[in-house]
Amino acid sequence: MFTSLSLHLAVAQSDYYSLKLLAVQEENGTYHGTSADLLLEVRDGTGRVFLDTFPLTKMDTQISTRYAKEIACNHFHLNCEKYDFIYTIQASTSIIGGPSAGAAIAALTSVALLDLDYNKNIAITGTINSGGIIGPVGGVKQKLEAASDIGLSKVMIAKGTALQSDENSDKLGGLENSTINKINLIDYGKDNLSLEVVEVMDLDDAVYQLTGKRLTAENVSISENEDYLQIMQGVAGKLCQRSAELNQEIIDARITLNSSQKDPILSKISSAKNSTASEDYYSAASYCLSANILLKQTFYEENKASISSISVAFAQLEKKIQNLREKIAEEKITTISDLQTSAIVKERLNDAQEQVRIYQEGNLTLNQQYSLLAYAEERYNTAVVWLDFFAMDGKRFNFNQQLLSQSCEQKILESEERAEYANLALGDYGIAAIKEKIARAKSAQNKEEYELCLIKASQAKADASAIMSSIGLSDETLPDYIDAKSKAVRNIIQKNSQEGMFPILGYSYYEYAQSLREDPEQKYTVLVYLEYALEMSELSIYFPENEQNIFRQRIILSKDFSLLLEGFMSGVLVTLLFIYLGKKRKKLSPPLSKKQTKSL
Repeated sequence: MFTSLSLHLAVAQSDYYSLKLLAVQEENGTYHGTSADLLLEVRDGTGRVFLDTFPLTKMDTQISTRYAKEIACNHFHLNCEKYDFIYTIQASTSIIGGPSAGAAIAALTSVALLDLDYNKNIAITGTINSGGIIGPVGGVKQKLEAASDIGLSKVMIAKGTALQSDENSDKLGGLENSTINKINLIDYGKDNLSLEVVEVMDLDDAVYQLTGKRLTAENVSISENEDYLQIMQGVAGKLCQRSAELNQEIIDARITLNSSQKDPILSKISSAKNSTASEDYYSAASYCLSANILLKQTFYEENKASISSISVAFAQLEKKIQNLREKIAEEKITTISDLQTSAIVKERLNDAQEQVRIYQEGNLTLNQQYSLLAYAEERYNTAVVWLDFFAMDGKRFNFNQQLLSQSCEQKILESEERAEYANLALGDYGIAAIKEKIARAKSAQNKEEYELCLIKASQAKADASAIMSSIGLSDETLPDYIDAKSKAVRNIIQKNSQEGMFPILGYSYYEYAQSLREDPEQKYTVLVYLEYALEMSELSIYFPENEQNIFRQRIILSKDFSLLLEGFMSGVLVTLLFIYLGKKRKKLSPPLSKKQTKSL
């Protein structure tokens, strides 16, 4: 949330903005730091990004440049569609490659768009990630040495990376003697390089170091939405009540559970109770859903459900899924809450239908059929309870098929670019699941299920962002990184809340991520859910406000203008009437003498 009421784009069109880039170059098996120049020109345009480099850079530099620009625009809520961005990287050799220039590009873009005075004697080395978080890069010691060589006064590095290993290798008699020591880069810069080295967590910190201006609030809390809390409490209540009902079914069937069956269920129910006590109803609902799946599966297994009864249950479920789909199709989407509710329900129905498809393909053991049916049935039940969120109110938007289609297409393009970015780092194997989600988004697009397309493409983009964000993180730096990511989520949720667009999915994922932080084994899962929260909190950027609101303003404006015109015309008529009466009076009366005129 901005400390001032508003920030406006104030681009000096004829100016170039520049920063020094720091890089590492290899010569004869030895790495040393070097520098390059980053220049930016912003012109009136349509949001295009151009990259001019000498020498040529790698493909991932081109992708990371567009990504860094997008992060800067989103982070400071700037309308960048009015401008074209021309980036130039000039280096003496082919040294610039990868996302390590991302933080510098994002920082320079922010400074340029806001036309801020800044210190060009400062550099930053690091990646830029969703939420404006600065990520670690390699070769920092060598980059600091390069910064000192060209006379820079300060270098920003990613938070938590000041203490690093310093490897020195000497070849003696054909043998390699390696020693690894810890080095504090802040002390090294001060004592050896006459260079100030500071750790920064996010784009806010980077812009502050460059300009001396803090543009966003340090700590932002989310204003609770009473409608959301009430509805989500009801959703959690229904799912947790189902846990009690399923447990009673097991008791009535005289089924005795062993500890391996009972303990996971009791653990989920206990977690749900704790979440309910802290009013974290989405987490409570999630825990009860997990318990319900286990309870239902256990019931089928222990009750020895027959193949024929399983077949009938799947057929009935498929019919219920179709009926609910038809019901959803009749719902009118007018708010961001409606859009997200429709997306959530359709995703859960699609997930349940997928289990039906797997069952119909056959070649499953009886226990596998039990597991599929239990999951599909409970997934369908979550779709039913999420329908309650259609009652939530909010700012009206202009949702039509064309805009929904365009938003779907845009989200797919974003997810594909982000997946390609991750692919350059991990290869195809590391992003197979992401590509599968993109494929499902495209399948939904072909079926004109645009809400489902949006949620699947958003998840794919978030998964890719989580991968890129986690590269280089250690167990020591991860907690601070998660804190910063949580702050970014709170910022965007609060902003949307104040504008009447409470992001039910974004807030739900945020709450669930916080509940998982207590489990050390879930630390990277927390990062994924925070990425989901970021993606699901900004869907409004794809849609204009309701045209009826604009039309209504025009009507009010026209009414005011009519009143003004009516008053003006009345005045004209009265004036003309006096002129007419005056002329008529002159014809009927003799002219006044000068004496009479003075006495008047």
